[in-house]
Amino acid sequence: MTWDKTSAHTLAVDPAALWDVLADVENWPRWDPDVARVVLHGPAAAGSTGFLYPSGGLRGSVHAKLAKDFTFTSWRPGRELGLCQPVPFGKMDLRLSVAAAAGGAELTQRVVLDTPLRAVMVRIIAGDIVANFGRKCAALTRLAAAKAS
Repeated sequence: MTWDKTSAHTLAVDPAALWDVLADVENWPRWDPDVARVVLHGPAAAGSTGFLYPSGGLRGSVHAKLAKDFTFTSWRPGRELGLCQPVPFGKMDLRLSVAAAAGGAELTQRVVLDTPLRAVMVRIIAGDIVANFGRKCAALTRLAAAKAS
């Protein structure tokens, strides 16, 4: 069984400016409180890989020692990026999509955990990814507005 959570919010920013901030993957720690560092192993594109260091002392250090690279499962400039992060006995998929909306840009985040250890993984990371969506939107709004000016 999987754990699947989708969150969406309209941000008062230009969709292209929002995408520019999202597409700057190595700078995700500027807006995502769940990410301490991202290292890409080449240009961001479907099929390319990288390593994500989560924030948080224990979770970050354990992940840095045991985790494998993530893979971009989709990369549609201006519209969507998806990545798959291996987790114990399964995977976590994260998709961020941008669409024009009245008043700005709609950001949609979907997190899907597919592992028999989903309850543990929700407590370790996925629950925070969902709970911090509002903070991410606020920071993204600030950064995208600055980029557009």
